[in-house]
Amino acid sequence: MSPTVPVRLAEASVAWIGLGKMGSVMAERVLDAGTPLAVYNRTGSKVDPFTARGATRLDSISAAAAHDVVFSMISDDDALDELHDQRTGLFGGADSKVAVWIDGSTVSSAAAARAAAAARAAGAVFVSAPVSGNPTVIQAGNAIFAISGEEAGLDVAEELLSLIGRAVYRVGSAAEANIIKLCVNAVLGVTMQALSEVAVLADKSGVSRAALMAFLNDSAIGSPFSKYKTGALVALDFQTTFTPWQQRKDVRLALELAAQTDVPMPVLSTTEVALSRLVSGGLGTDETGKERDFASLILSVARDAGHELAPEEPR
Repeated sequence: MSPTVPVRLAEASVAWIGLGKMGSVMAERVLDAGTPLAVYNRTGSKVDPFTARGATRLDSISAAAAHDVVFSMISDDDALDELHDQRTGLFGGADSKVAVWIDGSTVSSAAAARAAAAARAAGAVFVSAPVSGNPTVIQAGNAIFAISGEEAGLDVAEELLSLIGRAVYRVGSAAEANIIKLCVNAVLGVTMQALSEVAVLADKSGVSRAALMAFLNDSAIGSPFSKYKTGALVALDFQTTFTPWQQRKDVRLALELAAQTDVPMPVLSTTEVALSRLVSGGLGTDETGKERDFASLILSVARDAGHELAPEEPR
């Protein structure tokens, strides 16, 4: 018998899979809102702070199948495929209770389609729900979500996501949300590379990067993103919110989609090369091996320009 889709979140038991940098702060907001969770993470120690707050520990992915609603926040296509593996995934047993599976990850539309097919075969509904916002944005309640999937699961998904962020956009009935997220992250990558290039151009030409960014942020092309990244570009503070590896993964997914749909993307292709050079050139990590933020693209641009940057105080 097919599971019954919960009418309201309050009527559902909720399992949470994935407690990385993004997933952990999202789960915290759900707990803060008073919704009980059962939680699973591959690294079990990351579950401890949540069980200390009253969450139930799940020892496997398949254990999440005993819940009405499952939310996942994982790293890539392979990890998403693992969640619906017939042997160890959410639908491997005949007694799976999952009615709605919501995924907030940045994955390809093809991976989302595979997950949706697996859910449908088990009588469940899959909702793509990628998030826009870094951990700081999520903690402040300012994240936004695009959601798409079968209509039967969208109300429950929106109710859950409204506990985490400030807005939920319904964008379609299949994997449209995944495509939107890849497009947004493509713009982020291109924008970061462009900001890095002009910051080095200004600096090497004798203009303070702080002055450049103060003016740019107050102009028509200033944005929350350019303002947020000013600290990295000016003070050379690369505290990680999104690594070069993560950004390159998303850019490559967007380029794969572009190849499938025959859409030339020369600017994004150049950005992928820049990110790959940052990664392979060693500037994506600091002297201790710690990953830098992808704003460290500015270091790669400066190296190519034969120019040394010095930290400045933002204005």
